[in-house]
Amino acid sequence: MSRIVQYRRIGGPEVLEEAEVPDPEPGDGEVRVAVHAVGLNPIDFKTFGGDLRVVENIQRLIHPVRNGRTPRFPRGVAHDFAGIVEAVGAGGARTASSGGLHVGDAVLGTLRSAPGQVSPRGALATELIAPVGDLTVKPKDMSFEVAASLGVAAQTTCGAFRRLDLQAQDVVVISAAAGGVGSLAVQVAVSRGATVIGIASERNADYLRRLGAIPVAYGDGLLDRLRKAAPSPVTKLFDCYGGDYTGLGFALGLSGHSIGTLVPSPRALLRGAQFTGARHAQPGDLDAVAHLVADGVITVETAGLYPFTLEAVRTAYEELAGGHVRGKLVVSVR
Repeated sequence: MSRIVQYRRIGGPEVLEEAEVPDPEPGDGEVRVAVHAVGLNPIDFKTFGGDLRVVENIQRLIHPVRNGRTPRFPRGVAHDFAGIVEAVGAGGARTASSGGLHVGDAVLGTLRSAPGQVSPRGALATELIAPVGDLTVKPKDMSFEVAASLGVAAQTTCGAFRRLDLQAQDVVVISAAAGGVGSLAVQVAVSRGATVIGIASERNADYLRRLGAIPVAYGDGLLDRLRKAAPSPVTKLFDCYGGDYTGLGFALGLSGHSIGTLVPSPRALLRGAQFTGARHAQPGDLDAVAHLVADGVITVETAGLYPFTLEAVRTAYEELAGGHVRGKLVVSVR
């Protein structure tokens, strides 16, 4: 039997529950993974909390989903994971990044769902089934905890920078720059030669400097501080937080195609800002970021490591929902 965390109704972390289910069997093009660690993301609590419905409605306006079905309850929780392949389904051995997966291989991945739909699957489980396209081989010296931190952040960052056409000569502003996605985005942009201005709290200024960014504190007077901090005119803005950061981009003189956001509002989209992120990721993005981490080009900070108990998982999501986590929260399953 496999142990999982799931939910049967919308709400806060209190709606999460434990359950035991039969060990899943992989189908064609799938593998079963014995999960060692799971990385938590804000999209997780936005999903089981119902906040994602607003984003889904906007997604449907942009990319209508025909004949889409809303999955029934219960639904699984979390997307990012790392573990060991313990069974391979028919035709499920080959991946684009590795050339082949076998029983005993260490892997990392993220469970993806179609735009406008919530997946009934979840990564918070002792065993899970994953399409081989959602997986890449874990670099040998990378811990499972770090590997489980990469999926959503890596695909979101690479997809957004692809959409924004980030170049080495760009000066890019990144909001929520000390968070799980923001801190990775800062480092990916720096690795590509861009100048990065990171918006975060004052307490994270030294952290952002270590990552290679110019730190700017959020709050009143932000626009003036950005203008003073920029060594040359800002050319791109990547919003990882929401609120009026897209408006900040327009105030800096950017056009809509140079502004990307993970948390769109109808007003921002009407002005031309781009709703981007993992929707613009491509096969190979996760593998590329994993190797940057393995080579020491990018570092991943684990803000907290939690055991795989219902109480600990609920506590972790409460901390993450507080909005001041620097780096990643990870659940250790094995």
